[in-house]
Amino acid sequence: MMFLILGIGAFFLPILLHLAIRLRLGIPMLYAVMALTVFHGWYQANPAFGDAIFFGLVGLAALSWVVTAAWKICDAFDEWRADRAAAQQFADRVRQARAAGKYAIGTEGLWR
Repeated sequence: MMFLILGIGAFFLPILLHLAIRLRLGIPMLYAVMALTVFHGWYQANPAFGDAIFFGLVGLAALSWVVTAAWKICDAFDEWRADRAAAQQFADRVRQARAAGKYAIGTEGLWR
C-alpha cells in the first residue's frame, strides 16, 4: 500500500511542480520548502515575519497575474478598435464606390 501511495505521489509531483511554475509560484514554493527545512530554526523563532515574507511573495505572484490579465485585455481592446476602424473604412470605400458607379472595391491598407 505504501508503494502505491509513493508511486502516485511520484506521478503527480512533476505535474504539480509544472503547474506551480506556470502560475509563477516557483519562488514562493522554494521559499516554503527552504523555510521548513533549511531555515527551520529561524522560522520557528520568527513565524510572523516568515509568514509575512511568504504571503508577500504570493501577493507579488498574484499581482503579476493581474498585470498580465490587464495587458491581455488592453491588447484585445486595441485589436477590436483596429478591426472596427478597418470595417468603418471599408464601409466608406463601399459607399464611395457605389456613388461613383463602380463594382470593384480595393481592400489594400485595411488590415495589418
